[in-house]
Amino acid sequence: MPYLRMLPAAIHNFRQAGYEVWMDDFGSGYSSLNYLKNFEFDEIKLDMIFMKEFDEASKKILTACVKMAKDLGIHTLAEGVETKQQLDFLQSIGCERIQSFYYSKPLPTGEFAKLVAEKRIEIENWQQSKFYQCVGLVDLACDKPTCLALDDGSHFRLLYVNEEFQKEVKRAPAVFKQIVNEWNKPESEIAKRLQAFAKKVDQGEASYFDLKQTEQYLRLSAQQIAKCS
Repeated sequence: MPYLRMLPAAIHNFRQAGYEVWMDDFGSGYSSLNYLKNFEFDEIKLDMIFMKEFDEASKKILTACVKMAKDLGIHTLAEGVETKQQLDFLQSIGCERIQSFYYSKPLPTGEFAKLVAEKRIEIENWQQSKFYQCVGLVDLACDKPTCLALDDGSHFRLLYVNEEFQKEVKRAPAVFKQIVNEWNKPESEIAKRLQAFAKKVDQGEASYFDLKQTEQYLRLSAQQIAKCS
């Protein structure tokens, strides 16, 4: 088709102008794998058919699609998410966004503002959006123990822990529990050590943090994924 020869240049120009280009309904119709090779997409929207037929086959396909997208530097959104089970699964494989009635039906601007206020939902600013765009490309469905933690300079917040990391935690539950319980207490020795460690990671001076309690020993390997200015 003649227009297909024009699309790569058109998409490139949109992106150069600062716009994002998303592929809709990936996995059905004309949204094929071949298009990911030929066109520059910022995000793919996984077709709702995978949620309607939410079986083991769909889960395997979704997992493979999300992993492939991350390898290509493409973000993912799942359509048609309606249940907590679906949401939990998508989070476990690192799918970044959902589009569905799970949180709310589509709302007029005024009603949306009211919902945001009532539920105290934080709206991302552009800096936070860029930050989470970088974080979103981390492969969470990998076989390497992985967790994401947010450091604002004075407090830590655990964003995500994958299954492999949870297995490691079970080997030293007391140590990990102590870290989480104390890492935001200024008077805690663990908090002081973690803040010092975080600063060294930020400066590229350290990548390991060791902690021993009684007979349990924990070594954390860390790297900075993104920084929000």
